[in-house]
Amino acid sequence: MPAFIHCGPSLWPLPRWAVAGACALAVALPLWTTPFPPVTDLPQHVAQVRLWFETLAGMPHPDGARYIIQWWTPYSLTYWLMGGLWQVLPPVRVGQAMLLLQALAWVFLVHWLAARRQRSAAAAALATTLFFNHTLYWGFVSFMTGGPLFLLWVHTTARDAPLTRRRQLLLVSLAALLYAAHALWFAMALLWFGVMAWGLRRPWRTVLHNGLWLLPLAALAALMYSRIGYATTLVEHKTLWRTPVVWRLFTPWLPESVYGGLGGFVEPLALTGVGLWLVAGLVRHRRRWRSASDPVWLLAGGLCLAAGLLLPYQYQYTIEFAERWMPAAVTCLLLGAPALDVPPPGNDTRSVPAWPRAVATAGCVVFCGWTALVWQAFQRDYLPGLPEALAALPSQPRVVGLDFVKEIPGFRRRPLMQMPAYAQVLHGGAYSLSFAKFPQSFVRYETDAVVRWTDGLEWSPERLTERDLDYFDFVLAVGDRWAHERLQTKFPRLQPVTGDDHTPWRLYRIGAHARHTLIVSEHPR
Repeated sequence: MPAFIHCGPSLWPLPRWAVAGACALAVALPLWTTPFPPVTDLPQHVAQVRLWFETLAGMPHPDGARYIIQWWTPYSLTYWLMGGLWQVLPPVRVGQAMLLLQALAWVFLVHWLAARRQRSAAAAALATTLFFNHTLYWGFVSFMTGGPLFLLWVHTTARDAPLTRRRQLLLVSLAALLYAAHALWFAMALLWFGVMAWGLRRPWRTVLHNGLWLLPLAALAALMYSRIGYATTLVEHKTLWRTPVVWRLFTPWLPESVYGGLGGFVEPLALTGVGLWLVAGLVRHRRRWRSASDPVWLLAGGLCLAAGLLLPYQYQYTIEFAERWMPAAVTCLLLGAPALDVPPPGNDTRSVPAWPRAVATAGCVVFCGWTALVWQAFQRDYLPGLPEALAALPSQPRVVGLDFVKEIPGFRRRPLMQMPAYAQVLHGGAYSLSFAKFPQSFVRYETDAVVRWTDGLEWSPERLTERDLDYFDFVLAVGDRWAHERLQTKFPRLQPVTGDDHTPWRLYRIGAHARHTLIVSEHPR
C-alpha cells in the first residue's frame, strides 16, 4: 500500500490505490456472491483437507482404504492454507474462501509490482481480469496458488543486488513457497534463472552463486518427481498433442488459452482490448519503445509464451500442460510493454493522459460484473436442490455422483462434474472418485486401490450399472426431469430422498441389497 500512496500524486486524477481497490472489489464480486463457484475440481481439493484431518485422527473409512499424507509433495501449500481456513469456516465455505484469497493475492501482487517497477496501472487493471481463466474454471487450485508467487520471484531475482544473508533467505523462502505451491511453477522458476542470466546479460558466476542456495530444493523436487512420476496404475500416463504448434497462433487455441473459461462475446472482446492496448503502447512509444519497456517482464512473458506454444496438451496425467502458461505470459507482457499511461524515463508525467486508467479500470469492473452475472445464472439454474441433498446425507456415507447435464451453455468446462464431492467435504465417507488416487496428491491411497465399479462415471454417468450400485449407499445426481426419470426407470431400487421435478439435483437412497467393500484388491506401490 505505501507504494500505491507514493505513486498516487503523479497519476491524478485516478491514483494507483483507487485502481487497485476497484479491481479488488470487482474480482471479489463473483466469488463472494456464489457459495458454490463453477470451478470443476474445487470440491475434490477441499475433500483432500477432510481426508487429511481424518487420517491424522486415525478415523476408519467406509471404503476400507488406508491413506497416507505426503508432507513433502510439491503441491501442499494450497492444502495448508485451506487447512487453516477449515479451522475458522464451515467446510462448505472453505473452497470459496480459498478462491477469494487467491483472487485478492493476484490483484495485490500485480498492482504492487506495477507500482514498484513504475509500470502501467491501466495494464495492471487489464491483467486483473486474467484471474478468470481456464485454469480457474478447471479448478487447478494449486497451480493458481503459484501464479502470484512466480511474478514475485521474477521481480526479486531480476534485481541486481548483492547476495546478503537477507537476500539469501528471501530467495530460498520464495523458492520453497513455489515448490510447495506447484512443481511446474518451481520448474519454471529454475528455468527463469538461466533465461534471466542470458537475456539480461548477468554474470554467470553471480547467477551460479545465487543458484547454489536452491540446490537442496531442486534435489528434493527431483526426488519427489521420480517417486510420483509413474507411481500408480490408477491413472493413465500419456502425451497428447491437440493443436499443432505451428497453428496455435492462427486458430481459436490462442484466445481460448488466455481466458477460455466462459463462452459468449465478452472474453474475446476483453482479449481484443488487451491486444489493442499493446499495439497502442507500441505506436505511442515507437521511437523510444526500448526505454518505455521493462525487459524483465518482457523476457518472463516470452518464456511463458514459449512454454505455451511448444508444450503438448497433456503430459502423463497433467492436462492443459501448454495452455496453463498463457495467462501468465499475457500478464507479464502487459506489465513489460510500453503503455499509454506511463511516459518514457525522464519525461514529465503531466503529459500522460488520464483516460487510459479510467477506461482500463472500468473495463475490469465490467468484465468481473459480467462474470458475476453468469455465475449467478449458473447458481439459479443449476444448483437448486443441492444444499438440501447435502444436508440430508448422514455421516460417513458412500456416495456416487452423476452429472447428466455435462455441457452448460456459457461455460467451456464442466462445472457440475465434481460438485457431488461436496458430500465427502461435509460428511466424510467415500465418494466414487477421489483425488487420493493421484500419486502427487497431498493425501493419497497407501496402496493402489482397485475397484470393481465402472471407471469414469464422472465423465459418463450413463455407464452406471446395477452392479455399481452395490458399492454405495446414495446416488447424488444432477440433470433434467427426463434424466432423472430414465435413471429411476433403469434402477427401480433407487428411493428418492430429496428433490422433485423442479430441482435439477436429487438425492437417492440405494435400496436394500447385498453390499460389497469398495476396495477389492490392493497392489503395493
